[in-house]
Amino acid sequence: MKKSAQIILIAIIGIITAFVYFGLILTKPVAEIKERKRIIPVVEVWEAKISTYEVIIKSQGVTKPKRSTILAAEVFGKVVAVSPKFEVGENFDEGEIILEIDRADYEAAESQAASVLADAKLALEKEKALAKQALIDWKALGGDGSPNDLVLRKPQMQSALAKVIAAKAGFEKATRDLDRTKIRSPYKCQVRETLVELGSTLAAGSAAASVISANDFELRLPVSLEDYAFMDDIAGTPLTFEANIANVLYRWEGELTRTEGQVDRSSQSVFLVANVNVIEGDKFLSPGLFLNAKINGKKLKNIYALPRRALYGKNNIIVVNSKNKVSFREVVVVRTERDRVIISDGISKGERIATTPIPNVINGMEVNPSNSSNSVINSDLIEKGKS
Repeated sequence: MKKSAQIILIAIIGIITAFVYFGLILTKPVAEIKERKRIIPVVEVWEAKISTYEVIIKSQGVTKPKRSTILAAEVFGKVVAVSPKFEVGENFDEGEIILEIDRADYEAAESQAASVLADAKLALEKEKALAKQALIDWKALGGDGSPNDLVLRKPQMQSALAKVIAAKAGFEKATRDLDRTKIRSPYKCQVRETLVELGSTLAAGSAAASVISANDFELRLPVSLEDYAFMDDIAGTPLTFEANIANVLYRWEGELTRTEGQVDRSSQSVFLVANVNVIEGDKFLSPGLFLNAKINGKKLKNIYALPRRALYGKNNIIVVNSKNKVSFREVVVVRTERDRVIISDGISKGERIATTPIPNVINGMEVNPSNSSNSVINSDLIEKGKS
């Protein structure tokens, strides 16, 4: 009895399960079939235009004075006067007196040398008179032929003349020594360090002060060999310096003067030397100021200056044809910069170059060139080498 009841229960469960299964099959949802849409990527394009491009080479350096001099005493003596401006940071004009050494001994030496010179000149005049008289006497005594040098007192004349020359040299030296008691600025300079004070005793050759050229600065500017290849003449090449101070951009003009004539081994760079033009009253331009430099390089003619993002890999671009299909193109890259690439061959005038990355791009892919005003790069801006 129990066994038959179990069989009936199992049968009922099986029937219920079957009804549920078939009910789920009959009531299952049907997925909506939609047509797959074709996605065409939108790209910005640049129309190829032949232009002339002036290469701008960037570098940086620190200003330093063009001249630096240790002023030293040329004569011995005690410092008896110093300029009120004899302080670090003060400026002197060329030839301005910085300090003075006691002149008394040198004034005496000059007076003595003047006396010696006067005596030598007097002796020379006496010898000239004696020589004339000797010739008259020789003729009065009936001398035959030509008188010899002793008769005409030529050796005495030469001796007297040599003494005049020596005395004159001695006087000039005494005058120079007297003038050297005043230490003057050798050029328009600024005091970097004072090494003596009023009352100091200086020996000849003792250092008195250290000065640097005022408002006359130069910079060492490293440029790579690749950038150096895009420069023609060095001396006289104009350049612009910039410095951001307190969120204000300051600019100065300058020019290159020379190269240091060798390649730095570690960086494979060439160092250029440039002057910076000082603006009167400029309070920022001083030794030690870090400046960014923009140097005018060669003008490249008949080239294409593309945005840097248009380059794929080392030397490939993507060209968009009239049917809006893309293809890879190998080009000749002359120069690569941060924001643009300069191409000399491989592009034709009027071709459209894709300037935005295209995911999974393949030859023949269709694209939708953007018609917005921002899609075409301003070619005038590129031609001038501006970013």
